[in-house]
Amino acid sequence: MQTYDVLILGGGTAGTAAAKAAVQAGARTAMFNDGELGGLCILRGCMPTKTMLHAAHLRHEAEHHRTPGIGNETLSSDFQAVMANKDVKVARFKNAKISGIESGGYEVIDARARFSGPDTVEAGGKSYRFTKGAVIAVGSVITQPPIPGMEDVPFWTSDDVMALTECPESVAVIGSGAIGLELAQFLSRMGTRAELISRRPVFADWGSSVIEEMEKALAEEPNFTNHAPGTPVSVCKTEDGVAIEIETESGTKTIHAQHLLVAAGRRAAVGGLNLELAGVEMDRHQVKAEPDMRTTNSKVFVAGDASGERLLLHVANWEGVAAGQGAAGIANVPAVERRLNMGIVFTDPPLATVGMTEADAKADGIPVLVAEARFPQTGRAITMDVAHGVMRLVANAANGEILGAQILGPRADDIIHAVSAVMYYRGSAADMLKMPWYHPTLSEVLLGLAREISGQTG
Repeated sequence: MQTYDVLILGGGTAGTAAAKAAVQAGARTAMFNDGELGGLCILRGCMPTKTMLHAAHLRHEAEHHRTPGIGNETLSSDFQAVMANKDVKVARFKNAKISGIESGGYEVIDARARFSGPDTVEAGGKSYRFTKGAVIAVGSVITQPPIPGMEDVPFWTSDDVMALTECPESVAVIGSGAIGLELAQFLSRMGTRAELISRRPVFADWGSSVIEEMEKALAEEPNFTNHAPGTPVSVCKTEDGVAIEIETESGTKTIHAQHLLVAAGRRAAVGGLNLELAGVEMDRHQVKAEPDMRTTNSKVFVAGDASGERLLLHVANWEGVAAGQGAAGIANVPAVERRLNMGIVFTDPPLATVGMTEADAKADGIPVLVAEARFPQTGRAITMDVAHGVMRLVANAANGEILGAQILGPRADDIIHAVSAVMYYRGSAADMLKMPWYHPTLSEVLLGLAREISGQTG
């Protein structure tokens, strides 16, 4: 049996962050990874989709921008070249990631490990023991919704879209989360007829004004039909593709498309890990863990998508560091920050959120003040002919502390970090008034919202 201080199960973002942290803590570390190195974000997630969306957004803007005096043109597009460009970018990011792994100071074992006891694992026919700790960082797998007929219908996942070389004629997309929305908009802007199906309104968690603005934006999308909210009740194969029956407020209807894309979310890929042999307990689809990522086995930690909680790269990094330090035996590892929970959807317009919504704060019994502005009515956005978007700032009514923000509009993915920085230092609306804000910018809308809130808190 080979012995290490720390064993890492999984070689994605969380796993490599954990391995690096453990090595920096002086632990002899090995990381198990079966298959391609690089992690979901680089290989089939964040980076390839953003490359694809950039191309689709360029094509759309050329034809549909609203600036007088500048012509609108339909740009030619080469779908195969767009996807080849994505592959080149992925290879570049992958090579950089692997270089970091190779210089990380830990051993990489090409095998999937599973627990054989509270401090042992098996992988590739060999046994290994960890003396200090282990980290579960095995990532996630795609969730298949329980819709009658799904078992008889071939369908795509996001992985299949990554492998396309030809633009499909039509696609029905089940799921209006980040993956479903981004891929649906990419395909529609490249020429595919996209039918979006979801039980809930688009961006349902972020407030009525965000829902309303995004629904207006989607209604103007060419080749795009938003059927949300609409509950899929059955799926069946047809001669030319697939038919999905959905129930809506106005009745039942059937949607036809050449292909079906399922983007109903992901779940922790903990199947087959023999967690019970390690004394690691689950809470439904989530691994039970303390704020420092320690599981019900005090020597085993969890990080990233494997936790089943917030499946985002920056969270995986944060959790990976905490888990790696804990597994290496560092005492009093700071709890992973949950207050600054950030999320971004890279559609056009993009959505960016951080912290609490108004509903979240009220549910926690916090008195709140909310300031809101529509992008089309703000200075810099007017100069840019922006048609849709909204910015909301949520603050504690007692002292003006900023609790969260929801931004739907151009450059929201970058603007949100200004709010996150204020929140990190527990800043208030009054503090934001002391900061310099350049004019005219999209970010300075936050100044107006902070002024409105500060005026109400005295």
